[in-house]
Amino acid sequence: MSVEQMTSTARSYDAVPYKDYPYPFAHPRNLEAMATLFGMQAPDISRCRTLEIGCAAGGNIIPQALSLPEATFLGIDLSERQIDRGKRLVEELGQTNIELRQANLMEIDESWGQFDYIISHGVFSWMPSLVQDKLLEVSARNLTPNGVAFVSYNTFPGWHLANVVRDLMQYHAGKFEDALKKIEQAKAILEFLVGLGDDKRACGKLLKDELDILRKVDSDAYLFHEHLETYNSPLYFYQFMERAEAAGLQYLADADFSTMLLQNLPPQAREPFGRLPLLQQEQYMDFIRGRRFRKTLLCRREVELRRNITAATMKQFHFSLTAPVAFQNVDIRNERPVEFTAGDGKLTTTNRVMKAAMLLLQEAQPRSLPFAQLYAAALARAQQTRPLTPNDPDATPDGLGGALLQGYAIGMLEISLHPPRWVGVAGQRPQASPLARLQAAHGVLVTNLRHMPIGLDPLSQRVVRRLDGRHDREALMPCVHEAIAAGEVCVRDRDKPVADPDPALLAGILDKSLGVIAQSALLVD
Repeated sequence: MSVEQMTSTARSYDAVPYKDYPYPFAHPRNLEAMATLFGMQAPDISRCRTLEIGCAAGGNIIPQALSLPEATFLGIDLSERQIDRGKRLVEELGQTNIELRQANLMEIDESWGQFDYIISHGVFSWMPSLVQDKLLEVSARNLTPNGVAFVSYNTFPGWHLANVVRDLMQYHAGKFEDALKKIEQAKAILEFLVGLGDDKRACGKLLKDELDILRKVDSDAYLFHEHLETYNSPLYFYQFMERAEAAGLQYLADADFSTMLLQNLPPQAREPFGRLPLLQQEQYMDFIRGRRFRKTLLCRREVELRRNITAATMKQFHFSLTAPVAFQNVDIRNERPVEFTAGDGKLTTTNRVMKAAMLLLQEAQPRSLPFAQLYAAALARAQQTRPLTPNDPDATPDGLGGALLQGYAIGMLEISLHPPRWVGVAGQRPQASPLARLQAAHGVLVTNLRHMPIGLDPLSQRVVRRLDGRHDREALMPCVHEAIAAGEVCVRDRDKPVADPDPALLAGILDKSLGVIAQSALLVD
């Protein structure tokens, strides 16, 4: 990248800093699990060395470093403004296992050493081709022998449609110099055209769909860097893999396992595509889905992978639900089918031990349970209702492992080797993570210990700020009074407003808030 190009890119991110968030799929925890799933001896994340390229202000890498205190982390970004903001946060937190550095990707060479995990989320598509090749070169040369590289990028065919919107915005807002004016005009032209109500034509529907996406994101920075940056170069998955393979890398997996499975396609597509090599399968699935963004995991070319995932493979993991599940009439005494649903995912099982396991995971949600513990507890619960015979497939570890694999395949379950540690019940003097306390003090989304952004209600935000492990419930009660005085909490008893609530009612409000905070995975030991 030339000095001029580097300066231009850095200025755009200094002018409009990107809102950086934690991304669970880009945590070493997920990369370690996916590598293990496909037969790799993945580096132990508890002592790993991780590099994030394009770390912005550290919203993704700082919580990673906090969650893995014996590992080391390095984040680089071109934007001095964002790096300085991240450094201030690191200093406030007193972290010593992370370094944030303003640096150019083109500077990375052998002297930087090797990393177990290399993460580059949301940067590849926004680089000139030469720099993209450098990123792939670094992802190969600076990766440990069993390391994993994460690269996300915009992809076709979905971006063929999105490029129409980008071209519109570039054409309309291109005459303005000021970044904020560009954003204002880009939004104005899109909203104006959508307001014409011509969504019966293909182009009108496209504009409306894109506006819906932008409204959900609710971020001017996203619009600016997605549609108004000089560089945004989507490519097909097969084109990306050709370049990755030329750099000495091979395809490991998608960071979201459920997207890889033919079983999640229409039935008539599964058999013909199932005969194709893996990379061709992936490309055809992109065509079917109109995919516009990919999160690809890569490893070194010489690593031997195991693509045949069996029930036995699942025994090494911890399991948790991705979200609470809904179900009706679960009877673990018989083999009648039961349907568990969460969002768009549906899991139907007749396996009595799996039924019991899903109930146990729902009770533990969102905490993780190791396979051995989950199997023993589920088997015991099923045996209490009606004994299982030793040769009953439901009674075997493989029987449960296969059923759990089905739940993971549809995105209903998460797997990990080193699950996050957090406290699920508020004790006498609860303590929130130091990062959550700082974020709550600034009134922004807080990052929980599952590496997810969490929005808190005003009272819980006040409470989190004081959860330093030194305040008992009596000392936390002023938070409730402050929230009531600010109009953030309306005290009700039997659905009627209470002007002068008694202490028991106020204590109940505080306990409810602490329960929300605990279940949001914000409390530490």
